[in-house]
Amino acid sequence: MHTFWQRVNAIFFYALSVLGFLALLCAGTTYFHTAHPDVQLGLDRASLRKIMGAGHEQATLRLSIDADLSTVFNWNVKQLFVFITAEYVTKQNKLNQVVVWDHIVTGKEYARIHSSSIVNKYSLTDQGYGLRGNDITLVLHWNTIPITGLLTTTGFRQSVHTFTLEDQYS
Repeated sequence: MHTFWQRVNAIFFYALSVLGFLALLCAGTTYFHTAHPDVQLGLDRASLRKIMGAGHEQATLRLSIDADLSTVFNWNVKQLFVFITAEYVTKQNKLNQVVVWDHIVTGKEYARIHSSSIVNKYSLTDQGYGLRGNDITLVLHWNTIPITGLLTTTGFRQSVHTFTLEDQYS
């Protein structure tokens, strides 16, 4: 015969298996959800400086962001980690991606981001001298942190902002 603890163990792990299966089904219901966010990125000002002795350049950006990410939210989204990357190409690397700004959106009611004239949170630094006169593309990305299921990253390339950094240091 089975002991009391063997029966408790069997019931517990059967219930755990059922809960895991139900969580998988619930996460699957949001797999086909398509978001249609409205995003506008802009650049108000950019200045470039050379860091003496360190062998690299650093750009300071003044950004404007107008984004409505409320369509990204559904019942399974706990929060969004929103960030802007500056992407550019150099001779050494085919693609350089640098995070210049980030923000955490904790609910659908806070999914409207409207900020004008904000300075980049993280410096746009190139380990070398690849920024001067280069084309930079700003792209908004977000990580979806679900209640259950997989963490996903989305890059919204329908609305990007491209600009060329100046040839002179400020």
